[in-house]
Amino acid sequence: MTQLQSFLLTCTVAHVMLLFALATPDAAYPPPYGLDQSWTTTTTASASSADDLIPVRREVYGGGRIIDISHRYHSEMPSWESDDGLGHFLWLAKTMKNGSLSNNSEMKLPAHTGTHVDAPGHVYDHYFDAGFDVDTLDLDVLNAIPILSSSSSCAYPSGYGDGLGDCVGVGDSCLSPMSRQVHENGEIFDITHKFTPHTPVGDSTEGIGQFLTLLTSMKNGSDYNFSEMKLPVHSGTHVDAPGHMYDNYYDEGYDVDSLDLRVLNGPALLVDVPRDKNITAEVMKSLHIPKGVRRVLFRTLNTDRGLMYKKAFDTSYVGFMKDGAQWLVNNTDIKLVGIDYLSVAAFNDLIPSHLVFLEGKEIILVEGLKLDDVQPGIYSVHCLPLRLVGAEGSPIRCILMK
Repeated sequence: MTQLQSFLLTCTVAHVMLLFALATPDAAYPPPYGLDQSWTTTTTASASSADDLIPVRREVYGGGRIIDISHRYHSEMPSWESDDGLGHFLWLAKTMKNGSLSNNSEMKLPAHTGTHVDAPGHVYDHYFDAGFDVDTLDLDVLNAIPILSSSSSCAYPSGYGDGLGDCVGVGDSCLSPMSRQVHENGEIFDITHKFTPHTPVGDSTEGIGQFLTLLTSMKNGSDYNFSEMKLPVHSGTHVDAPGHMYDNYYDEGYDVDSLDLRVLNGPALLVDVPRDKNITAEVMKSLHIPKGVRRVLFRTLNTDRGLMYKKAFDTSYVGFMKDGAQWLVNNTDIKLVGIDYLSVAAFNDLIPSHLVFLEGKEIILVEGLKLDDVQPGIYSVHCLPLRLVGAEGSPIRCILMK
């Protein structure tokens, strides 16, 4: 390596570390409006403190750097052709008040309620039959920086190697949508698993089962196709809020809607974990994650084994042991922990590890990530949960951008 190359590498690393340090607050929840936005006043209290159990809900973060333009889901929000709004859409299937070790909600939502996206199959039945659904929408269109120059010209991606102008659309003789994980020639990686009836969920050997119902169908004379989805909020790629494991946080409203989007969006490090063990304090030390790194995605043996593609919940997955979680909390600046199965915590330390991570309301857990075929390194991660008021978890769409 030449002196110039060494100098440039040092500058790059220093720049990235500066981004890590500046782009992330010190807690999973934002401080109240008017408090110091340097994030030095954010919550660090323990689970037993009652003084600061007041979650903040906001749309603007970091002085306008992030603006949330999604509506919250609540019972009185408008719903198509309903005079009574959305109604009851969220319920606790398991509650700590009844002896469960954790709170676990389920949700039921019409697909065209709140802030949502339409796929062509909404009003074109042949597109619906061909499979042009929301999963195959082109992320180049939905995510582009800068907006005017980087986005694709088509809503659906064409085949690999095809020109940008080769859209799949009206007049195509072969209506075959392409579902891909890599967009814009490797500039965008979709690290979210698809929801299917075989998507795994804890304590089930059969996956989530039938989660999507067509309420109105063009084949039955409706003017449009209109689906409804029913999901456990901790299935597939999802996020945990502290109320998942702390009932007092659940009661006080520390839900997914009030999570800090500055933590969920910004520079992130993807690391490979040694494949022969759970994530212990020893393993954490061996990874040599620099101070200042705030978001880390841990790829483990779970990815190699393809556990997220198997419908039966597998208790032999790799996750954090309690001492590994405690070492991370005590010795790093990490505020977002991502992992490639349904739980960041190893099954043998399921509750203790979660309690360590979530006690201080400083760390956000993103679980069930799709980290296949992505090179280790530094990316910009963008994770957005549904704005489910009162929910201790939510499905989340996560992408990596170079």
